[in-house]
Amino acid sequence: MDKRERPIVVFDSGVGGVSVLRALVRELPDEEFVYFGDSANAPYGPRSTEEIRALTLENLTRLKNDYDFKAAVIACNTATSAAIGALRAAWPELPILGIEPALKPAADRHPGETVVVMATETTLREEKFAALTLRMADRCQVVSLPCPELVTFVERGEINSPDLEDYLRRVLEPYADGRAAAVVLGCTHFPFAADVLRRILAPATELLDGSEGTARNARSQLAERSLLRESGSGRVTFLNSSPDPALIDLCQRLLQTEPLPPLPERLIRRTHMDPKERFIAIFRQYIQRQGAEDLLGFLLQSDFFEAPASARYHSATPGGLCQHSLNVYDCLRAYMARPRVQQLYGLTGEDYTEQSIAIVALLHDLCKIGCYKPGFRNVKDERGAWQKVSTYSFEDAFPFGHGEKSVWMIMKYMKLTDHEAFAIRYHMGFSGEEDSRTVGQALAKFPLAFALNVADSEATYFLETTP
Repeated sequence: MDKRERPIVVFDSGVGGVSVLRALVRELPDEEFVYFGDSANAPYGPRSTEEIRALTLENLTRLKNDYDFKAAVIACNTATSAAIGALRAAWPELPILGIEPALKPAADRHPGETVVVMATETTLREEKFAALTLRMADRCQVVSLPCPELVTFVERGEINSPDLEDYLRRVLEPYADGRAAAVVLGCTHFPFAADVLRRILAPATELLDGSEGTARNARSQLAERSLLRESGSGRVTFLNSSPDPALIDLCQRLLQTEPLPPLPERLIRRTHMDPKERFIAIFRQYIQRQGAEDLLGFLLQSDFFEAPASARYHSATPGGLCQHSLNVYDCLRAYMARPRVQQLYGLTGEDYTEQSIAIVALLHDLCKIGCYKPGFRNVKDERGAWQKVSTYSFEDAFPFGHGEKSVWMIMKYMKLTDHEAFAIRYHMGFSGEEDSRTVGQALAKFPLAFALNVADSEATYFLETTP
């Protein structure tokens, strides 16, 4: 059989993973899916990590033998935490996708605010979640909220009952008045209780889950391996370890329910801020490192927000340096969000956080502070007559080198990681004066430097104009 025609397996401890299947069917309507729920052993949450890993491996091995799947989606936060490494080791040639609580998007959207993560005990105690929480600790206040009984409600098909509402009101009582800016649904069962959650939580409290991102990731990984079906009518087969036929009926009903609505846009946009305001807002939202506020104070006292980005070329106008930094930030953020960059190139994790992206993009050209002197030059107009026009001359009283000087200036106020320092140092890429072998080694060892060079080039050559 053509590999593209093979099915995609979606695995969960019970029926909750249908929330992920729902997103996958919308994203990949031509594909064939086999959904397996292990309801005979549900819930997974109270079980040990070793038990969960063994159950997941046993079930996936049987499904591989029976269906020879081309990809597997572990639509269970608990099983992902316990077994994803073992599954990828067992089938390294296949896309094996997991899911994790959508804490990072919540932190991006609600910096400095309280974010509640509802999940099972196992998800909350695993090292993977602990590491994720630690990375977000300087960006928002994370509250872990175990909700084991919610899984049982959904497994029974109770997604809008009075008993469910009573249970969730008790659990969420400390946060129902708006104290939580966002609630992350850290178990794939939980989105099916969204209607009840909306009745309990304040209107401004956002609900987030990771199913849409998982579906987009699945499409990307299949496309990169040339495993997408070129056409088809799409089909879903439901299987369950429990012999109860009502569970299959429940899965089919849950598949037809409405997903969470798209989140409203909350990005800091230039439409309602001038460049200086937007720069400061992004800086304060994402750069939380010790010394950052002192560095921002230095920028405010300097000519950073009035200086051009070059003497005669890109953004050679007042305020061009600040605008160029914002352009590079937008380009770098878009580049780093590409699934290919994250999945194939591996540019994810603690070296590629929102904080690091903001640092290297906004601050890479600090070396230009205090270097541009306004003046005039004579140019011919379209009639051939000489005209005096405004221009700048570049006069650097401290010629330390382009990238090196920016790194030196930043580190007078706050520390940089190696990835950040090398990204700023080598953001000019091969257009600088360094030996090309040294540049190549730096870009290979520190991919953030390559990414910043791509963003800087895009901003310079495509977004910015020459007077």
